[in-house]
Amino acid sequence: MAQFDKLSAREREVVKLLLQGKSNKLIAWSLGISDRTVEFHLKNIYAKFQVSSRVELILELGKTPGKFEFENLGDSTVVDTLESAENGDRLDSQMNWVTSFRVTVSIIGKELIMKILMKNPSAFLPPVMSFAALVTVISHVALFGIAPPSDEGTAAHIWQILMALQLPIIAIFLFRWLPKKPMQALAVLALQGGAALAALVPVILLKF
Repeated sequence: MAQFDKLSAREREVVKLLLQGKSNKLIAWSLGISDRTVEFHLKNIYAKFQVSSRVELILELGKTPGKFEFENLGDSTVVDTLESAENGDRLDSQMNWVTSFRVTVSIIGKELIMKILMKNPSAFLPPVMSFAALVTVISHVALFGIAPPSDEGTAAHIWQILMALQLPIIAIFLFRWLPKKPMQALAVLALQGGAALAALVPVILLKF
């Protein structure tokens, strides 16, 4: 791929660290440069590969396994086994590349999930509401004991409202994000479901 030949020595270092899953700050720290300098190099790298993001660059690099020399990407027991094979060097390089690629994609995926959670109320509100519902149950038990109430009181109504209001919020979140980023949206949905389950379990156990 002609783009590799256009990379400067510093840009190659930035690409190697990026493929190890390092953030801009960690890349800057590793190379002893500023965050802005890292951003400058990344813009140049994106331009040379005709991409606009980390993910697109990773996918573009994925089209040419073995073309780029990767260093310090960690060891693998599978790789160690293959070293004794006749073509061990080639397989070692490919296995290192595949491992680093998967790790990097995983890290980027987690970063995207965190961005979705932090910047979108429809993503983070349901877990917050589940936590509030759980606190409501715990507070009621702490004040009045674990004996189930004879009739539904204020705490029970608050719990029901907090849990019910999550449904339209989750529906809005899925409508907005599932078509755009299905994997990340499903991961956030799993987090929302886990939080709701955590709030539901004590209610079932205590017959609240």
